[in-house]
Formats: sequence, structure tokens, C-alpha cells
Amino acid sequence: MWDKIKKFFNNKSDDKIDKKKIIIISLLLLLFLGGVSFGRYAYKEIRDFYLATKKFYFNSDKLTEKGANYRIENWSGVGTYSVTINMNSFDNNNLFSEENINYDIEYDCSTGVTCSSLENKTSGVISTSQHTDSFTIVITVPTETVFETGDRVVLNIKAKSTSPYKKELKGRFTLVVGQYGLSYEIEDSVNSPYLNIRITNTLDYYKVLEAFDSYNVGTQIDIETYQSLPAEKKAKCASAIINLSFNPNIIILDMTSEDYQKAINTGQEIINNHNYINRMSFKIDALSSETVKFYKVDTSQNYTYPIVNNNSIITVSYS
Repeated sequence: MWDKIKKFFNNKSDDKIDKKKIIIISLLLLLFLGGVSFGRYAYKEIRDFYLATKKFYFNSDKLTEKGANYRIENWSGVGTYSVTINMNSFDNNNLFSEENINYDIEYDCSTGVTCSSLENKTSGVISTSQHTDSFTIVITVPTETVFETGDRVVLNIKAKSTSPYKKELKGRFTLVVGQYGLSYEIEDSVNSPYLNIRITNTLDYYKVLEAFDSYNVGTQIDIETYQSLPAEKKAKCASAIINLSFNPNIIILDMTSEDYQKAINTGQEIINNHNYINRMSFKIDALSSETVKFYKVDTSQNYTYPIVNNNSIITVSYS
């Protein structure tokens, strides 16, 4: 160690040691004196400093060098579940990588489910023109697999840059099967002009909301019976009613969405002499999912839930 440091200082081509070398030498000394744990920290600092001088920025909204850990509660345990990873090559609005960054994608998941890359994407490029890229990993639950409440599925994802420099980002996503019924998630990313909230209903029956024939209010009917009913009687039933409330100062409902068009109840508030929707209710079919789009007032925000954020920007209730 000392011989290498002396050689570094005595190099005739480096008579004038610049500030960068001084910083590196100081960190090397601390590395030698501080032991393994500090050594790892010092190595990372040296490496990050070096990459920054090369304007190399390889980042993600969900993956980190240390390995991010996410826990998704109340997962339905059926069908598919997707995780979209957004990559970028900027440090802030003024600092961008000046070269394309190529990276590889790796992933694995627990037994009992399968995981795959959407569009079979195994690598990506963060271009200097866009400075962003993304990929999606999908977990699929086979029809013969039955999960119980509390069961878990783990998905591990890695993104490894291959050029111009190497860097690894990773994350672990633990999905916990929740109560039989309804669940929701918000899909979003920084600089996206909109977000989507996806509600999943695993209930396999309908409830009578308005009495008809021999059915009383609250009576449960199976899917086959419901499908056999005429349209006017189907209108008197619902598997569940979804209630959404939100702040239109932060997100604005897409009023062209199908769910808004079939809303059974809405609420409004006045902002700058204009009416904005701040809540709505709609029916959801049994064993189905619904997606509602909202436009973001501040596109720099990322409202992804339950990944990234512990609290949802949209209040959701069911009846």
C-alpha cells in the first residue's frame, strides 16, 4: 500500500498533484487506516467521484446501488402483477451523461410463479437524446397456483450498465397476499404527465343494490346468474362500488375515461372560478380490474404507490 502511494507521489509526470489526486490519496489513506467497513464506503466515494468527473449518471426511480427493498401489501395473489423500472442518465436538470449508456437486465422470482420481461427485453439503452429508458417485469400466477392470505412472492431485479462504465442497481419487491377482495396501486414516474390508478377486484360474486324479482338488497348472486340477467336488472347489481377522492390542486381526473363516463356519483370543488372533480364512485365487475387516469399538476413528482410512496395520493374505499 505505502509503496504504491510513494510511487504515485514520485511519478515524474505528476510533479504537480492536482486537487483530484489529493482527494484520492486522502481517501486511500483513510481506506488503509479505517478497515474493511470504512474501506467499502471510501471505495464507493472514490468511484462515485470518478464517475461524476466523467459525467456518467446511471440511476433509477426504484433500484439503488445498495439494493432497495419494497413490500407490497394486500396483493390479490391472482393473475399478473407488473413492476415498471424507469432508468435515467441525469444527476439533476443541468447535469446529463454525454454518452449513451448500455445496460443489461436481470431478474428472478419465487417458485410458484413465473416472471418475464415485457416484450422480452433483456437489455436497454439510455440515449443522450432522451436520457431515460424503462422496462417492465411481469409476475404471472399460474391458474393452478392458489395462495393463502399472508403468503409471499419475491421478485429481484437488477440493471447493470455495460458501457461506457460499469455500475449495478438492484431492488427486491416482496408481494404479500392480502384479504380476498379488492386492492389497488398507483403507477407513475418522474416527468410523466399523468398517473394511473389500477383497482383489482378478486370477489367472485355480485350484490343486489336494488331489489328485483325474488332478490332483496344485499343478496349475493354468482357470476353465471348475473350474466344471465337482462341489462336493466344487471344495473341493479354490482360486485363492488369503488369510491375515489383526491385533491384537484395536485391531480386532475381524465374526464374522457370510461370509468368517469359511467360514474354513479361525483363531487366537485371550485378552484379559480372553475369546477373540478374531487371525488367519484363507480361499479366494478367481479374478477376484473379497472384503470383510471389522472393528469399531474407537478410532473416532477412520482406518486407511485405502494412502491416508492407509503401513502397514496388518492383515497380509495369500497362498498
